[in-house]
Amino acid sequence: MSNNNYQFQPPAVVYTTNRVNTSRQAPANIKSCSSLRYVNVIAAGDTLQISCYGTQFYFRTATAELLVRPLPGGVFSQYGVGEGLQLDESNTFSMVEVQNANAFPVVFELFVGFQGFIDNKLIIASSLYPQVAYPTYPTPNAATSVAINDLSATKFADINGSEWYALARVAIIISNLDTGVTMLLQESGSLVANGPAVAGIQPATSLRYDSSGDFSLNIGGAVINAVVSEIYTVIAA
Repeated sequence: MSNNNYQFQPPAVVYTTNRVNTSRQAPANIKSCSSLRYVNVIAAGDTLQISCYGTQFYFRTATAELLVRPLPGGVFSQYGVGEGLQLDESNTFSMVEVQNANAFPVVFELFVGFQGFIDNKLIIASSLYPQVAYPTYPTPNAATSVAINDLSATKFADINGSEWYALARVAIIISNLDTGVTMLLQESGSLVANGPAVAGIQPATSLRYDSSGDFSLNIGGAVINAVVSEIYTVIAA
């Protein structure tokens, strides 16, 4: 015999997730499911805390390997460029700690969030990480020595005042404007004109030297009639 008072009740539907807990309740929704990128420089031995919800992180670039742990419950593991971690939604983290165990500062760009990251760097790397000139010694006859220190993993301003994080040096450009003096690209901190050198710059010529590391110019105490710049692969600060 049918019961005319019975009305069919459709089951409740949870649109955000199809999982329930032991009490048959849907888990709380995470209000912000965005994905962000973080660009910074971390000093040697420092730990940087990034407050963010997410299920994955990924290093788009880094000048050296770094230690990362998601919190709560994570442990530090080492990651480099193109490496990261993908977690289940049940293990969503609320903070990421980045630690630099190296003896030098490291510049990095970290993608953090929920959505997957599409990596086409090999196609568009030049637009993501342009090459920018740093005006090392922009005014001729302004000093008796020029320090050409590698600025990788530091912030610098270009000749127009725009700020950048240096990933790696591409080249050193030296234009010797003197018509009678040969200059030597010497070891860092040289106080003489004829110290240990890696290259020479003939009078009224220019040199492009593709190298990392620290160097200097000195012609024995006289002012240096040259223009020096360095080209770096960078991230906008």
